[in-house]
Amino acid sequence: MRLILSRKGYDSSSGGCPSPIFPGGKLCSLPIPSEDDLTLQDIRLQGISLGAVVAQLVGEPGRATSGAHLDPDLAAAARTRLPGWQPCFGQTGSAQAHLEKQGVGVGHLFLFFGWFREVEAFEGRWRYGRTAPDIHCLFGWLQIGSTYRLDRGDDPPAWSRAYPHVQHADRYRSSRSSNVLYVASKLLDVPGCAGELPGAGVFPCYSPDLRLTAPGRSRSVWQLPACFEPRPGAPSLSFHGSAKRWSREGDRVLLRSAGRGQEFVLDCDHYPGVFDWLAEVFSAEFR
Repeated sequence: MRLILSRKGYDSSSGGCPSPIFPGGKLCSLPIPSEDDLTLQDIRLQGISLGAVVAQLVGEPGRATSGAHLDPDLAAAARTRLPGWQPCFGQTGSAQAHLEKQGVGVGHLFLFFGWFREVEAFEGRWRYGRTAPDIHCLFGWLQIGSTYRLDRGDDPPAWSRAYPHVQHADRYRSSRSSNVLYVASKLLDVPGCAGELPGAGVFPCYSPDLRLTAPGRSRSVWQLPACFEPRPGAPSLSFHGSAKRWSREGDRVLLRSAGRGQEFVLDCDHYPGVFDWLAEVFSAEFR
């Protein structure tokens, strides 16, 4: 099985601010700005418009109605749905070419991460916590149940016609880029993960198990279980093959994560210890 650590949501170049961790730990990945018809105002978290949240956090009222690329699309309640909707994710261009080169397909697991920071209510609006750190944090997952090559004429499900990679397929076709729709499996099927969890979703609440950034370090320096450490003769986490990126710290490893690239792929057949880590992540979040 391939594990894909997939960078999504606002970053320093797209959106320009961290996604919020609300009081109580609710994670909210902010979808990157786009020319899509959907706006931040149309997307909701527990009944709250993301447009209002972003406008308050950045101090720009006009941001509330800016276009948003809701991808991955993991939460049914985030927007109005067509009948039969399923969680999904689309990829294109060089990032999709990398997934293809790494052999990513049905049964493989995306773990989505992004730039997050805790927020607090202050005088009737949201603001970032004054002492809260900027971190990389896991916020959701999707195990691939089926794929549709939209650039090669595959006919996607009817419920997906409101999804940006389907609705605006001509945009990707005109740039001669690949365009693939990944639809979630019905149930999560990962060795060691007990219970019946859905094939995709958003982690319900922040916990240290979801944090990638090492304590006291800049957000791009990660602390991972030792099972991620590159092994002789085995392919390392893609984009992270240089030994200079890795260092031991007790029973953990530090990784200076790549600033470029969206999809970091690990072949778990060479790193079976990662399955134990995945089981811990999911069990901790869904006890």
